[in-house]
Amino acid sequence: MKFLEKHILFPKRFGIVPYFWTFSLITLSGQTLLNQKKFDWILFILLIIFLKLYRDGYVINQLLSLQLIGQLIIAIYLTYNYGLGTLFVYTAWEMGSLPLKDKQFYRYTTIYLIFGISCIIWEFLTRYSDYQTFDFTMSTIFLIGSPFAARSLGNNYRRVYSLKQNNKRLETIIKQQERERIAKDLHDNLGQSFSLITLKAELADKLIDKNSDQARQEIKDIATASRENLSMVRKIVSNLNQKSIAEAMIEEETNLRLVNIMQQSNNEKISVTWPAPIQNVLAAIIKEASTNIIRYSKAHIAMFDFKEDASHYYLFIKDDGVGYKDNQQDSFGITGMAQRLSDIHGTIAIESNSGITLKIKVQKDE
Repeated sequence: MKFLEKHILFPKRFGIVPYFWTFSLITLSGQTLLNQKKFDWILFILLIIFLKLYRDGYVINQLLSLQLIGQLIIAIYLTYNYGLGTLFVYTAWEMGSLPLKDKQFYRYTTIYLIFGISCIIWEFLTRYSDYQTFDFTMSTIFLIGSPFAARSLGNNYRRVYSLKQNNKRLETIIKQQERERIAKDLHDNLGQSFSLITLKAELADKLIDKNSDQARQEIKDIATASRENLSMVRKIVSNLNQKSIAEAMIEEETNLRLVNIMQQSNNEKISVTWPAPIQNVLAAIIKEASTNIIRYSKAHIAMFDFKEDASHYYLFIKDDGVGYKDNQQDSFGITGMAQRLSDIHGTIAIESNSGITLKIKVQKDE
């Protein structure tokens, strides 16, 4: 396994893209080998060396310059003798995929362009009858643009990967902060109250024979404190069970993606300031609606549109699925959603036209 990771497999952070390029390179090389009248060992060995240099070039190391230059030298030889100018493209996309500093990237790109353009000019001058001006122009543009296009895609991929990593870190931090907040609430509120209950219980035990009336009063105080603590615990649990719209959107984005449905949202940021009770109810509706989309819609996209005006909050949930028949409406849980919304002075309407649209309106407090 270590041998495969060190010499054969590509680094995991690049995903499947290097394997795609390698497969296409093997296919191209195999076709060239088959076109030879007899097996060409020189061509075969050079292609194997090129493949090895190509694979090793995806790992930034002290020999990277030699690995890239080695690829370019082999590409020039195989272009002159076998017309395999496409090999330059592989090196270009490899350079663009690497997380190189700007200075390194431009240095390698300059070397690549010197080799590549020289090869194209030679091809144009020596094979002009087969190499028309349009072909020359397009080949030059593609050769020059390839490393920069690859670098742009590589940078975008790394930004997305970094964003996902940061989101995971932020999620961990938020969970830790929430645990610390809960611990603080329990310590500050329940801890002090339980200490008081313990002291009163000990005092009642001492007074029960000496002063029964005072002992009974202490026991009543214990009962009162216990009821207050029970109410406090219920409040803490209720707060923990409340969910924000942002949390619901994150969870449902994951669930929708599992069945290849894309989640899109418009103007979601305005919902951050909406009151917590309204967010809690709408979060539950987002979950219910997403579940229905997954179960029934056969959709490709689920759209969540957030709006508000001076008197109302609005949420429109739309999919591009198959819609429903008149007798199917109740199966989408509209009654349950309507009951939830009635608690916060909200209403819901449903339409079926090129998919289903839920129109939710919640009245603002005066």
